[in-house]
Amino acid sequence: MKGGMHLGSWSLAVIAALAVAPGCVTQSRYDKLVTEYNAELQARRQLEDEMGRHEGEVSDLASQLASKDEQYNQLQTAAQQDKSRIAELERALGEAQKSFPVEDSGDGVEIVRTRDGFAYRIADQLLFASGSTDVRDAGKQALLKIAKEINEKGYRNVRVDGHTDSDPVVRTKDKFPLGNQQLAVERALAVFAVLAKDGKVPEAAFTIVGFGPNAPVTNDKSDGAKAKNRRVEIHIAVPPKN
Repeated sequence: MKGGMHLGSWSLAVIAALAVAPGCVTQSRYDKLVTEYNAELQARRQLEDEMGRHEGEVSDLASQLASKDEQYNQLQTAAQQDKSRIAELERALGEAQKSFPVEDSGDGVEIVRTRDGFAYRIADQLLFASGSTDVRDAGKQALLKIAKEINEKGYRNVRVDGHTDSDPVVRTKDKFPLGNQQLAVERALAVFAVLAKDGKVPEAAFTIVGFGPNAPVTNDKSDGAKAKNRRVEIHIAVPPKN
């Protein structure tokens, strides 16, 4: 504004001087000069307004850039944390697999990665006779080995899931009138009993779930596929290390 006032004062002074000087300028010349002055002054003000708008836009862009930098830093931190967490879960999975052969090894225990840790997937033929909820001796030995791992690692968030195939319960319908859901729950409870009572895993660590046929490993209807679906899974949530 100082520059504007200086220009305005100087220009008006010149015009006025020309106007009062005898014989120097005509009225039309004076009017033309005033018109040109006002036009230049208006153009200057428009430029000043334009500069002000651009300054505001630059300030907004700087603010947006700072916000994006903050978001980028947060994402970078989260990515690093996720990377560390993945490595942590992989270590826990590897340690669990040392106690059992990996999948398709023939011992009936498969260890699989989950979102929060890992799970022992145990075939029902290792654990139970057909239509039974009594844990076999071989199954009990496997469960005690799992209980030992749980206690040694201090895992305290354990979910036991019971699963069946999709064939309806027929031969043992009197024992399981509610069908596959009841069979799944009672088998999960039988596994829980071994882990808690014989394996000494604290009961407060457990959640028991019966899925019945509703969470199959495969939708294939072959006998081999159905055998894969009949299982109990022991899910271990691995706590993050501080």
